[in-house]
Amino acid sequence: MNCLTNGIPEEIEVSPKLARVLGIYAAKSGSRDSSSGLNVNGLFFKSSESDLMNLFAESITDLFTVDLLPGDDSDHGLLTSYPVLISQFLDRHCGAQQTEDSNFKRVPEFLWTAPANICQAFIDGFLLGSGAKRMSDSDISLPCVTSSLDKDFLREVAWLASIHRIKATLSLAEAEKSADSPTLLWTLEIGSTPSDLKTLHLQQQNQVNEDNDDAALPILHKNAIIESIDRVPFSGYVYDFCGCDNEAFFGGNNAVLLHNSKVRSLFSAARQKAPSIVFIDEIDAIGSKRNPRDQTYMKQTLNQLLVDLDGFAQTEGVIFMAATNFPEVLDPALTRPGRFDRVVQVPLPDVRGRAAILKIHSKKMHLADDVDLSVIARGTPGFSGAQLQNLLNIAAIEAIRQRAKKVSNKHLDFAKDRIIMGSERKSAVITPESKLATAYHEGGHTLAAMYTPGAMPLHKVTVMPRGHALGVTVQLPEIDRDSVNKSEYLAQIDVCMGGRVAEEIVFGPEKVTSGCSSDLERATQVATAMVTQFGMSDKIGLVAYGPEEREKLSTEGKRAIEDEVRSLNEESNSRVMELLKKHREELDRLAKALVEYETLDKNEVERAVKGLPIERDPVPEELKK
Repeated sequence: MNCLTNGIPEEIEVSPKLARVLGIYAAKSGSRDSSSGLNVNGLFFKSSESDLMNLFAESITDLFTVDLLPGDDSDHGLLTSYPVLISQFLDRHCGAQQTEDSNFKRVPEFLWTAPANICQAFIDGFLLGSGAKRMSDSDISLPCVTSSLDKDFLREVAWLASIHRIKATLSLAEAEKSADSPTLLWTLEIGSTPSDLKTLHLQQQNQVNEDNDDAALPILHKNAIIESIDRVPFSGYVYDFCGCDNEAFFGGNNAVLLHNSKVRSLFSAARQKAPSIVFIDEIDAIGSKRNPRDQTYMKQTLNQLLVDLDGFAQTEGVIFMAATNFPEVLDPALTRPGRFDRVVQVPLPDVRGRAAILKIHSKKMHLADDVDLSVIARGTPGFSGAQLQNLLNIAAIEAIRQRAKKVSNKHLDFAKDRIIMGSERKSAVITPESKLATAYHEGGHTLAAMYTPGAMPLHKVTVMPRGHALGVTVQLPEIDRDSVNKSEYLAQIDVCMGGRVAEEIVFGPEKVTSGCSSDLERATQVATAMVTQFGMSDKIGLVAYGPEEREKLSTEGKRAIEDEVRSLNEESNSRVMELLKKHREELDRLAKALVEYETLDKNEVERAVKGLPIERDPVPEELKK
């Protein structure tokens, strides 16, 4: 036959026609024709797909310059045959048929870096070959829908579509139960038809040409942002790129691929511009632990990075730095000696660090004379640099809202309360009964914090709804703490129990509200940590059980832990019950003051429990509006 004697080109040009052929082939099932005794393979089409078969045959003829065998009309439908060499070419790029009833298909690897018109032609062919149907024949804007048992292949098609801003949704259609195992049928919705793909391509092309009249025909695929070069005082260069912007895994609405050539060019530029520093942010995005089951393209970026890191000598003057919040997920090969082998922990700033951060971010702000940044730094333990910057920003906005010319301590206190307690919900409608119950609840927390040895100092208490809470009691440590002892943990549980105990004393056990749920949750967390992690239980002993280890314990061991946690909470409840009964008059005074003033700081709380009047400056009329 001519198809066996004619020469097949050694190289095939990448074109939309080739991509469309690959898309049709990936959607269909190949078959070896052994009945004729010829070394040929074929592709089945339905009897109603004669036009599609002719399109496929003509494209194969044009691409490979061969004459195909005439199509046969068999019991399975129409069969078009072609040489084995062409079949091997198609299998190499789209995946081969594994068994008689299953196919292992994949998106050709070269498409991940191909222009948009090539990728869209592949999707065009896939939709034609799979017999995709539009959700409504009358509305061409609705997506096309196709189904398959091959979830992985449909997911790759969805990723390819999302790279070029074509909406694609993969969902489980149904599960057919059989005697052996259930069969899962998956549905893929692609938000553009073949004709729409062409329109989308032209719209993108016109948009780019409008921005630059002299621009050549663009490659309409999403390019990864790899690096930026900034000069630094030491007369070298800093190469900076973010790992999450260059992730080699495809997923989400804005899928991104980092090419290996970009990694090589980055390292080459670093050598040429030495001395230089290469900084990789969020390195866990490209340096996570490898898995043998991962696809090749998911590991190629990390592999290239490891190879290039090994190619540096100590005298080349290039320093590599990286940052991550999850060092435990990094691949061991990345952190071995000779690569990223120096680890620098960056904890939350201490009081001196917070003061320095506040000083930097307040350089362009007009601060009042009474503002002392060191005092603000001491009053914000546990704040990160971003939170401190946000504190100054909120304070400046509040000063502008009050028409103040400078930012004062009052504005900074407002900002700190908003960050710690959340925004006030002034529009919430609270009944007098609910407000009184909240006042007693927060009053119980407050008195427990004031009179329990080891408790953190009181900062502020409010019955104004903030966030999801109807009231908040805030405690702040006087200094930065690195460790906590047993008495301080017990004090934390006592403070958590204060709200519920106050409600039970005032309104009775039957009127205790659901507002104590978060308090019980927090108390249980602390008690569980004391028993299972810190060795602070005489019954359980000096052991440390993580969540996974606790799952492996015997029934008696789990019951012992539960009993000890319950015992700690109940003993705390008894201690707080005795304390609040002793200070019942102070609880009533504090609740009355909270109902009247809504928010009290530490000094005002101390005056309220003593029955002294609380003095405040009147609120300006313009702020009441």
